[in-house]
Amino acid sequence: MRLNLTITFLLLLASFTIYSQKALVVDNASGKPIVDVFIYHENKEDVSYTDEKGIADISSFPKGLVFFQHPSFHQQSIAYFGNDLRVSLKEKIMSFNEVVISANKWEQEEENVSQQIMTVGKKTIQFENPQTSADLLANSGQVFVQKSQLGGGSPKIRGFAANSVLLVVDGVRMNNAIFRSGNLQNVINIDPNALESSEVIFGPGSVIYGSDALGGVMDFHTINPKWSSDAIADVSANAMARYSTAANERTGHVDVSVAKQKFTFFHSSSFTAFDDLRAGGNRSGGYEGEFEREFYVERINGQDQLVRNDDINVQKFSGYDLFNTISKARFRISPNTDISYGFYYSTTTDIPRYDNLTETLGPDTDSLAAAEWYYGPQKWQMHNLKVNFYESNALFDQAKVTLAYQKFEESRNDRGFGDDRLRTRTELVDMYSAALDFDKEFSRSNLYYGVDFYYNNIQSDAFRRNIETGEISETGSRYPDGGSDFTSFAVYGSYVNELTEQVTLNSGIRFNTISLKAKTTDDRALANNSDEIDLQNSALNGSLGLAINLNEANKISYNISTGFRSPNIDDVGKVFDVGNSLVVPNPNLTPEYSLSYELAYQRKTERSLFKVVAFHSRLFDAIIDGPFTLDGSSTATIDGETLDVFAKVNTGDAEIYGGSLIFTAEVAENWALSKTISYTGGRDITNDGPLRHTTPIFGKASVTYQENKLRSEFYIEYNGDRDADEIPISEIDRKAYLYTDSGSPGWYTLNLKSSYQINENLNVNAGVENILDTHYRPYSSGISAPGRNFIVAVRASI
Repeated sequence: MRLNLTITFLLLLASFTIYSQKALVVDNASGKPIVDVFIYHENKEDVSYTDEKGIADISSFPKGLVFFQHPSFHQQSIAYFGNDLRVSLKEKIMSFNEVVISANKWEQEEENVSQQIMTVGKKTIQFENPQTSADLLANSGQVFVQKSQLGGGSPKIRGFAANSVLLVVDGVRMNNAIFRSGNLQNVINIDPNALESSEVIFGPGSVIYGSDALGGVMDFHTINPKWSSDAIADVSANAMARYSTAANERTGHVDVSVAKQKFTFFHSSSFTAFDDLRAGGNRSGGYEGEFEREFYVERINGQDQLVRNDDINVQKFSGYDLFNTISKARFRISPNTDISYGFYYSTTTDIPRYDNLTETLGPDTDSLAAAEWYYGPQKWQMHNLKVNFYESNALFDQAKVTLAYQKFEESRNDRGFGDDRLRTRTELVDMYSAALDFDKEFSRSNLYYGVDFYYNNIQSDAFRRNIETGEISETGSRYPDGGSDFTSFAVYGSYVNELTEQVTLNSGIRFNTISLKAKTTDDRALANNSDEIDLQNSALNGSLGLAINLNEANKISYNISTGFRSPNIDDVGKVFDVGNSLVVPNPNLTPEYSLSYELAYQRKTERSLFKVVAFHSRLFDAIIDGPFTLDGSSTATIDGETLDVFAKVNTGDAEIYGGSLIFTAEVAENWALSKTISYTGGRDITNDGPLRHTTPIFGKASVTYQENKLRSEFYIEYNGDRDADEIPISEIDRKAYLYTDSGSPGWYTLNLKSSYQINENLNVNAGVENILDTHYRPYSSGISAPGRNFIVAVRASI
């Protein structure tokens, strides 16, 4: 018995000795532990890092001055006398991330990257409180977002949008073969409440990511719990409830994380309900009398009737619901290998296509063209299996295998005013992908290389249903009704070489082959085309860049890169009618290519960042909407109506140019200023006209105050005007109801947001957007933005 007590005492003493000299580092405002704090002794020889509990072992440190450093917190030093330390760090008002993942799929120091990349971290996301990931991008002031309906958000990056910019989620491309060239809302399938960070590459990303990355890459990283450093499982949970007034938004979110030494688990679910969106009531600056929702359609006694709207600022019908869920598990097979699986699911209710619901039968009539127009539930699911290897050998230091399956389901439903037949067109896409990515480090360089493959199977169906009798009749599908296959295979390599301590060379090359096969029985296409479409394309892309760090503060970077987009099934196989036009397939399309140049200067200090970027892109064989012929005729008669024939065509050349400026600075101990401004212009050189997805001047300016538990930000968002002659004629002719007589007026809004950390477990976020209740529309949008909008959110964590 006495022996057992002695052994127990010695074990306790040993345990106390092992852990008696430790440092606990917490956030000064919340009291929560800070992970990955770099701790070093004044002798510069003894160093340590905090784990997921904010604890670091400093038992080897001699007595003396110890420094605590983290990119998001102000550095602090403290005298160490061999005792335990508890240190509270004060968060910076503005932090400048120095590690990016998007550039080469692996973590890389920002100072060595030659392309412009924007990073938004978790704390910023929570403070901004975006309703969707589209709003997350728009709130940055660096990405322009267009909306055709409340349930949407189409990012525009450097004059490209939709299927010319790439969505990536946890390393898996989301773009499929039916992503269209118009405006897309698929980004809302990504839950901002489950994100650890988001990165945007500006400019071509085709060397690493392949087709579609002409304008840029949006790379979203969902939360991954870190491994536990001991045998005790780390369990945490978060909940959020939010309400905003402009659309009577109600959002609920919960997530839970479990971390052990060899196993981690993360689950997140979010639900949001929107009612009809109320726009601003203060119409000025070109919006006088514009975009008033005076009438809407109701079905009364089996007849479509126009009903006067009680409030012209309430945009009936625009509301919808959104649900997102993610479950991820990760297993450590060995010290150098782990495997993870992720399940992602998102769905919506029906989403009214608001812009089409406001189209009239003519400029001098209130009669609406459509009685119904809505997207069916937009469903997306993904299964993501990933294996990571960390054991260095002759071929790589790190490697990962990513296998993914995605399923997309969407439909379009429309019915003309007075027509009893509702047309439903449904698309199903099964997408399989596989990628092998490697990282090999040499003395002063890194080689990133790999192969990737993805395959799409597309099924398209359509029918008309009489809403009175239930009778079903045939109608043409949106895409080839015989099924379509889209296949891509590529190999790539990227080499980052530190030529000197100040100069880093970035270079890369990629070879891609793409195959598209489709069958159609649509009579509207057979007149010009065979019943089969068979495209075989290949592309060779490259990039070359220099990052020159003149000193610790100043950096100059230059980048030249090529990009490409191979025609997908939406380009070559789509059949649909819009307005007075009939769009038909063009099986002779070829890829479009870009050659882009970027020059940037950056000055970054401990308390400020100034960056100016200029770019120019030349687009060859650009794919645009153009006049076409069917059976030798430029018009076609469908259901007794004569329509102009259009198709996607390769035009000659186009150029896009522009730039951006970013300035952020802590001007006093608790105050910071921030300013972003961007502009993109461009012309279709061959046809001497403006390009569709370029943007007017836009940006954001803010003043931020932060003291202990309080953070407040007053900011202005703005959008310059765009005259009618700067908008493509095809846009004005086919979508005149989206613009005023002068084009697209400019606007600005005043906004205020605040966050208060009540205690370690409770945070309140509140604000008011569009304080002046201004009525406005971001350029080319089909729905007016929210009017004065009060927001309150409560976050709880354990």
